[in-house]
Amino acid sequence: MISFKPFRNEQRGISQMLFEEFVDSAEEKINEVLDGNLEIVEFDKFIRSAVKNTLATPDVKDRFDAFCGYFMGISKLTEDHVEVRLKNGLRMIQKLRKENLIESPPISEETLNPDVDVKFGKKVGPMREAALRKLGIYTVRDLMYHFPRFYDDWRRPLKILDLRIGEQVVATAEIVSVEKVSVKKFKIINVVVTDGFSNMYLVWFNQDYLYDSLSKAKRIAFSGLVKKEYGNFKVYSPDFQIVDKAPPRIFPIYDLTSGISQGIMRSVIESNVKYINAFNEIIPEEFLKKRELIDIKSAIYGMHFPKSEFHLKESKKRLTYDELFLLEMSKMMIKHNVQSKGGISKVFKGHMSKQFIESLPFKLTNAQKRAISEIESDLKDDRTMNRLLHGDVGSGKTVVAEIATLDVIESGFQVALMAPTYVLAKQHYDRMKNDLSNLNIKIGFISGSTANSEKMSVKEKLSSGELDLVIGTHALIQKDVNFKNLGLAVIDEQHKFGVKQRENLMSKGKAVDTLVMTATPIPRTLAMTLYGDLDVTVIDEMPYGKKNSRTLIVNDSKKDEVYEFVMQEMDQGHGVFWIVPLIEESEKMALSAAKKVYEDFKNGPFKDREIGLLHGRMPSEEKESVMERFLKKEIQLLVSTTVIEVGIDISHASVMVIEHPERFGLAQLHQLRGRVGRSGNESFCILLTSGVELDRLRYFEHTFNGFNLAEYDLKMRGPGEFMGIRQHGMPEFKVANLVEDEAILLMAREDASKIIEEDPNLDHHVELLEEINKRYGEKIKFVEVG
Repeated sequence: MISFKPFRNEQRGISQMLFEEFVDSAEEKINEVLDGNLEIVEFDKFIRSAVKNTLATPDVKDRFDAFCGYFMGISKLTEDHVEVRLKNGLRMIQKLRKENLIESPPISEETLNPDVDVKFGKKVGPMREAALRKLGIYTVRDLMYHFPRFYDDWRRPLKILDLRIGEQVVATAEIVSVEKVSVKKFKIINVVVTDGFSNMYLVWFNQDYLYDSLSKAKRIAFSGLVKKEYGNFKVYSPDFQIVDKAPPRIFPIYDLTSGISQGIMRSVIESNVKYINAFNEIIPEEFLKKRELIDIKSAIYGMHFPKSEFHLKESKKRLTYDELFLLEMSKMMIKHNVQSKGGISKVFKGHMSKQFIESLPFKLTNAQKRAISEIESDLKDDRTMNRLLHGDVGSGKTVVAEIATLDVIESGFQVALMAPTYVLAKQHYDRMKNDLSNLNIKIGFISGSTANSEKMSVKEKLSSGELDLVIGTHALIQKDVNFKNLGLAVIDEQHKFGVKQRENLMSKGKAVDTLVMTATPIPRTLAMTLYGDLDVTVIDEMPYGKKNSRTLIVNDSKKDEVYEFVMQEMDQGHGVFWIVPLIEESEKMALSAAKKVYEDFKNGPFKDREIGLLHGRMPSEEKESVMERFLKKEIQLLVSTTVIEVGIDISHASVMVIEHPERFGLAQLHQLRGRVGRSGNESFCILLTSGVELDRLRYFEHTFNGFNLAEYDLKMRGPGEFMGIRQHGMPEFKVANLVEDEAILLMAREDASKIIEEDPNLDHHVELLEEINKRYGEKIKFVEVG
């Protein structure tokens, strides 16, 4: 995804305006006059000044002169005539932008196929082909979608008075002289350039092959870092372009790899832009008009060689829309495919769930009741349920899943619950075995470490129908695990499973209803995109009387006081988590590693206590043993990586200490904090920090709503750093930004929904279907199989 703070330099105090800047300023001032915030006399002065100070290139000069001529002497007209002219002016400005600030690629009469191997592209030899492949460029289409990182605006004239040492200069200047000299082992090219008042130097070492072209040049566009030596401004080895024959323009700066320079990359892309003419328009015309989007050819060309900032902005808008629209379409197609297959209506009176609810030692929240109602409605429907139960840490998702389980069992079907780890699966098993003990529900458990004889017994009871409910890990999706009548698959922390794993569980019955659960808080708009293929139920209310953990930010220098506090908690029989962010030492990041902390604790402040170690690289059996011992209070303090963040329920744990909390996203910190205080007793979350990112941590300290934390984190860190984007199956966008482009996302979703309603199988949108299959075909195929 491109970071669009696109231009590297804006020089100070330039009095001359680019034509584009004139258009923007004219629009702003016309609106100010119409709103009564600017006198018409001042607008008249602006027009007269612009005639002298606007850099109108030959291609726009006539339009510019005609526009200014239309407003000359406007201050002498009547008020009614002024208003008419100003409103006409706004319409003229829109036309000026579309016709003079946007450019299409040069037209080619050749029959071209952009999906050919990149080696067949112009100026791509074997060495460049290998370098391009390192950048993920395999076809000419890939080459055209290799967008710049940022841009240099070389349209502005040099103004030496505004140069600052250590800053970038991006400008166009007249060449005064070019000389080639030899000093010891160096061959130096010195180019003197001028802004008409002062001179500066552009310098190249050992690149004497540049002399011929530079010595014949009159004007040069360049960019580089400004230095000052012996009273003269200099730029060493600047990026440059000779601009004698064509006006200077905005130039792209690309991500590169060895063997490809900026000049080569520009040249290769420019030599192949003719292929853009073969790109098909896949977005329906009605949406292009409705959303005022430019055509795809102008958009792709504008990403590489924009005629103006306006062209670049409109190109980004168009390609952002494309990415989000295609994603929304794929999600909605998946949802439609699932719902159209038809399911099996579950018939139940709710006797078992009613008995269970009456036995609970607490009242259900309104959010839980609403969730139960939505799920029960799905179960009774003759369409297959595919619902996400999305709730904050401790919001009571498991109780809702238990009620759904009882309804399905009452209707004569079996239920499978799959969790990503043994510890979490075993926790679900122990809890449900206890919660449902009075209802004569037969429950089995299966994991990779279950003894073979036990596995065989569970499998036999499942296939015979003797078991109502089975809880387990990935072991549930083994080929020899068969059900007599699977009716509901419950998947906890569903993003921890791959597509194929979920598919395998769903395919173990006929039209199996699916309930997936997650406690990973995702902002509302983002959730609608991530889970666009699911019906979403949000539990947005916490259980009555639930206490929040006291969250404290503590400086590393007070670690001894933390040790003392932890000892006091252990003396009261409370468990302590001590979280570190890495498994092994790293020279690059000064972070504690779990193993080192564990050894230090054993031999130092907690040598008389029972210390445990848990990390992701341990064998499953060892992890299970450690968690079992911690649960039984045989371990008092557990040093761990974030392997414990999801769902672990240790009721006597009261303290969570997190080292280097700045290394985690707020959603992840919230998950960790949710591991303590599960019994309702007072609990503490201590953030041990060296003082980095304190504003973000202070927000976390006083905020206990996971969705608010996720929203804040997404805005502060961006979607690339936000926890869960990739693991929820979100693609990496080339242009779109899920934080900045929310308005376009909502447009794309509305338009995608309209198409799915009118043409769900895309029978009348063949090219659109081909593009969706190209990008997301595997995911759609998965649903059809599942």
